[in-house]
Amino acid sequence: MTPRRILIVNPFGIGDVLFSTPLIRAVHHAFPHAYLAYLGNRRTEEILRRNTNLDELFIYEKDEVVALWDRHKLHALRLLASLFRQIRHRRFDVAIDLSLGERYSFLLALFGVPRRIGFDFRRRGRFLSHRFAVNGFRDRHVVEYYAELLGMLGIHQRDAALELAVSEDDRQDAQQRLGARGIRAGQRLIALVPAGGVSWGLQAHFRRWSKDGFIQVGRALSRQPDTVLLIFGEPQDHAVCAQIAQAIGAQAVDLSGQTTLGQFISLIARCALVITNDGGPVHIAASQGVRTVSIFGPVEPEVYGPYPRTDGHRVVYREDLPCRPCYHQFKLPPCPYERACLATIGADDVLEACEAALAGGRA
Repeated sequence: MTPRRILIVNPFGIGDVLFSTPLIRAVHHAFPHAYLAYLGNRRTEEILRRNTNLDELFIYEKDEVVALWDRHKLHALRLLASLFRQIRHRRFDVAIDLSLGERYSFLLALFGVPRRIGFDFRRRGRFLSHRFAVNGFRDRHVVEYYAELLGMLGIHQRDAALELAVSEDDRQDAQQRLGARGIRAGQRLIALVPAGGVSWGLQAHFRRWSKDGFIQVGRALSRQPDTVLLIFGEPQDHAVCAQIAQAIGAQAVDLSGQTTLGQFISLIARCALVITNDGGPVHIAASQGVRTVSIFGPVEPEVYGPYPRTDGHRVVYREDLPCRPCYHQFKLPPCPYERACLATIGADDVLEACEAALAGGRA
């Protein structure tokens, strides 16, 4: 039976949501008359609102609910009840659950969604009606795992490109911001994103290359003719971004904490190259067709790296270390080696990757 109302569930961060955009597009093209909704979190809301294949967006932010619960339990319960009521009243006949847990599929079963498709990880798929068994994501990209679920709907994913629209207002804002900084048309823009990995919370530093490494790379690139370096980061990253910009010199512009997500996307889209840690920014750049150099530590780039794989995307990581990748089954173990996977990556390694990415084929 052709589905009429479809819900996609993904409670994860920016990278994972971007990985799901080929799935969204494939579902929309296969069932163009179906009502297609998505359940995500606050961090990914703006990215999802830009996706024209979606008819509706539901937001569930666990931290907001917990904070509200601490202040006023009744209000928190009302908030959850309102969300549940909206989803139940939509009468979805298919749900694609990307959460890897059992909480969402249990609720979907409770709401009467007959077809519940998702991953059976550690037997957490018991409330799914159609399940694909996984023992973590290994050896192939997350996008390709998501494509497996489409097969349960009889869909073949033909286009695996990540999708993220840029608004005309953001394009104009980016032009004005660059002009206000004295950046001329024709100058080459290279972005440095030295933080990232926000979704890992207190463990985010395990994904981050050194500040000194970014400074060395930035200084070398700033000596190239007509090159300007844009430094990006969250507001909490401003101190380290400002230090990097100051150490690089006049050719570096610190924009950390000064852009909305939309403005960040639009500025990234204007860059010739983005140099970043493993995290959402590399996938935003890939979605805009911008060349990237990403620095990976504990995580496997074959699974979580820029996608689709092209010569314009270069990943720097220590392939020779027997301890990496240590991020398995969605868990990061304690590191007894003082983050050797990142600490032993040198500026020359990254600069060599930059040269290869800029000389490579299409991003």
